Amino acid sequence: MKEHYDITLLEPSKIHFVRSPGGMLTLDTGTDFHPEVWLYRSFPLSMQERFISVRNSKGEELGMIEDLAELSEDSIEAVQLELSFRYMIPKVTKILKIKQLPGMWQWDLETTLGPIKLSMRNLHEHVQRVGGAGLLLTDLDGNRCEISDTESLDASSKRQLGQVL
Repeated sequence: MKEHYDITLLEPSKIHFVRSPGGMLTLDTGTDFHPEVWLYRSFPLSMQERFISVRNSKGEELGMIEDLAELSEDSIEAVQLELSFRYMIPKVTKILKIKQLPGMWQWDLETTLGPIKLSMRNLHEHVQRVGGAGLLLTDLDGNRCEISDTESLDASSKRQLGQVL
């Protein structure tokens, strides 16, 4: 059996996103009003501002935003705020210590949301390159944090990172 999926691209000039007084993201398409919509990145690591799935409160896709930059300025602001809530990943500001234990790696980090410890079985599965000089770190429990640019880290952090990667 062959399944067929249609993707509806939402026309940026005809849609408007705004946060309701209750804090929900709403969508006005000009012909329909959706009092509660949810946003999902199709490519959360590689294309964060493109191909955003817009779904109603039942989880049904209403359409896809091809490029956030094509929306009105106030819609961009509302959409980016909503995405920041869904994809909140602490950014690493400093590597305090990377220690290899028997069968385990332990990373002690400072992040934009405070200190965090990550435990990993191996680096191959838990450290992924993102973009040019970025890294996504994931521990055994699924906790994640991001090093946006390894080159922007302080000298001590770069040295520790260089010793394990």
